[in-house]
Amino acid sequence: MSINGLSSDNYGAPYNITGNLKIPDVSNGKIDKNKLNGVVYTPNWIVKTILDYLEYGNNNISNKKIIDPSCGDGAFLKEVVERFITDALNSNKSISEIKNLLEQNVYGIDIDKNAIELCRINLTNIAKKYGINDVNWNLINNDSTNKVWISKLFKKFDYVVGNPPYIRIQNLGKEKRNKIQKEWELCKSGSTDIYIAFFELGYYLLNDMGKLGYITPNTYIKTSAGKDLRQFIKNKKILKSLIDFKHHQIFENATTYSIITILSKRHEQNTFELYYGAPDKKIKFIDEIDLNNLNDNNWILCTNGVLVKIKEIESRGAPLGEIANIHVGITTLADSYYIFKNPLLKEKTAIIKLKDGREFEIEKNILKPIIKASILKSSEDEQNNYVIFPYKLKNNKHIIIPENELKEKYPLTYNYFLRIKDILLARDKGKPNPVAWYAFGRSQGLDTSFGKKILTSPLNKKPNFIVWEKEDYTFYSGYCIKYSGDLYGLVKELNSSDMEFYINHVSRSYQNNYKSYSKTFIKNFGISNPKIIGEFKNKYTLAKKVNNKNKNRDTHKGNKRNNKNNNKTIGQTTLTNYLSINSNL
Repeated sequence: MSINGLSSDNYGAPYNITGNLKIPDVSNGKIDKNKLNGVVYTPNWIVKTILDYLEYGNNNISNKKIIDPSCGDGAFLKEVVERFITDALNSNKSISEIKNLLEQNVYGIDIDKNAIELCRINLTNIAKKYGINDVNWNLINNDSTNKVWISKLFKKFDYVVGNPPYIRIQNLGKEKRNKIQKEWELCKSGSTDIYIAFFELGYYLLNDMGKLGYITPNTYIKTSAGKDLRQFIKNKKILKSLIDFKHHQIFENATTYSIITILSKRHEQNTFELYYGAPDKKIKFIDEIDLNNLNDNNWILCTNGVLVKIKEIESRGAPLGEIANIHVGITTLADSYYIFKNPLLKEKTAIIKLKDGREFEIEKNILKPIIKASILKSSEDEQNNYVIFPYKLKNNKHIIIPENELKEKYPLTYNYFLRIKDILLARDKGKPNPVAWYAFGRSQGLDTSFGKKILTSPLNKKPNFIVWEKEDYTFYSGYCIKYSGDLYGLVKELNSSDMEFYINHVSRSYQNNYKSYSKTFIKNFGISNPKIIGEFKNKYTLAKKVNNKNKNRDTHKGNKRNNKNNNKTIGQTTLTNYLSINSNL
């Protein structure tokens, strides 16, 4: 069997061209859902929904070409074949004609050869129900992101459907990662996901009148990794519909927040239809949205009225990210070996206990009190947590205590680190720690996590910003807001109904309707408190004066330097001229 010059035999599909099926060796008829291949299998009602929104039904579809470039065992293609055959029979086509049309117009590709073989079996069984036998299915076992060969299929399809693999690009091998970033424009920047490449692939597989329907994670709507895709969709004017499932999870055994995207090359409009979906299979129309009303950095999927209010909030006063500094806490990458609840504090030492029951005695003065922001309830909350902090202050910056100094000044702690050295070396997938093998996994928050601050959990159902005035405490698992003015006045605005409304619409949704309170989503919240705005304007004016003064001083120094250089040049020129004139001397 060949597909427009692409012989499937060349790509490792384990079947023969006579149509005889070779059953793959899979346990209980199931495929290994290996995360390496990004496999998440699709509920049938989602498949039907996508095909319905593509209007793939009784409209002469037997003469239209359709492809699933990540077909798996055939979740989409099974429904496609059912509809295809029904439409062909309703058009009074013969069994022989339908067989030929299936071979010409239904395509599938997958990187998993076991999946391809199960797909072949599933499609064959459906065809047999209608008396259609020996179909040579256009199913290829290969990697759809291999642009060299798949480009031969560009612009050939009326429909592209699927549930592309979800794999963070950093989880791919270096060669594969570099190849994808080199070949696919939408994956060139940032920590992207392979499903982004499938959008670009799908667009190029479509002919000039073609439509695409995918179910994917909704991350491309808001993340920096999806920005190029958002811009691509906007510039091409191809977005027809979005069905956002928000915090609802529709896949079994997969923590994925999903969205259905319907693209059409013939749409050619700046507007699209927005729907909200739910696990009960109900889909609700929300509004017709103008793409020009969406922020390029974060598509907020809600009604036009809500978009207006969000714009009002962001444009008032001054953004939180300009008034204050927003920081993450410390990151050890081995919390259970650095952070301890209720250690036994003695006069000069402390007893720490690991989860496996082992106890160690370490120096008391290497411990710092620490707050876990994600579970903090109030400013009175005493968590009694301490972190081993192998750093010292130098020029108001925390630097790692050198190993020899650690061994000499903190011998008990050093011995403890030696006992867990293998565990510490295994952090970050075994990558060497550039600071020291006993240092925290990341250097973030070493200085910014101390002092007076406002703390918040990274995930919450409602705003819960808490003033923390104990300056000697560091923190982890959350964010802090550093502000030199009235912390309580600021926290009042941060815990307002406006913030709850704002986050409910601009932020990412998680299970049970938790929302992200990361810097990305809170930094543009407009602060309107007159006192805070007044303080901000005064500091801004002062900073501007200092900046201008420094610029003037640098300009003056530059002029003096230029004059000095000019004098040198004049002197050199004069000497050169003198030597030239008196060359015979």
